[in-house]
Amino acid sequence: MMKRFLLTAIAAGSMFFSACSLSGGSAAQTMAMDRARAYEGMYKAYMEAEERYLNLLFNIERMPDEEELWSMKREQMMELVQLREMMLNARTELDNAVQEWEKYLIEMKDEAKQDKAGRSNPNFTGTDALRTSPGQLLPGEIHSSKRNGFQ
Repeated sequence: MMKRFLLTAIAAGSMFFSACSLSGGSAAQTMAMDRARAYEGMYKAYMEAEERYLNLLFNIERMPDEEELWSMKREQMMELVQLREMMLNARTELDNAVQEWEKYLIEMKDEAKQDKAGRSNPNFTGTDALRTSPGQLLPGEIHSSKRNGFQ
């Protein structure tokens, strides 16, 4: 279970880093990258605490009479619970930041489509609106004019 979680986190982080290198960087992207780094840090802290806890359990198994080990176990368990909560909160913030980034990218894509669609000439309708000058041929018109005998 933890390995799958780790692989998912690594895959998400690598997607963020690759996307970051391809574009200039928006506020939403910066937020997502910051949240990814925060999550990565929380995950590493949790894994280190879990490793310490497992070592402590091994020592308790070897020396069950040591009272100090039992008190350390309670402290380590509380630390693990706190780190897990913080890690899950960081993951939630990361997911929200990624959603905001995706919304931003969709908005940018829609704006680009509107800009492209806005290039039509408002004085004409239909396919004539796509012409930027009166004599401009549109794609596909060249072949139809050859059939009519014009060249």
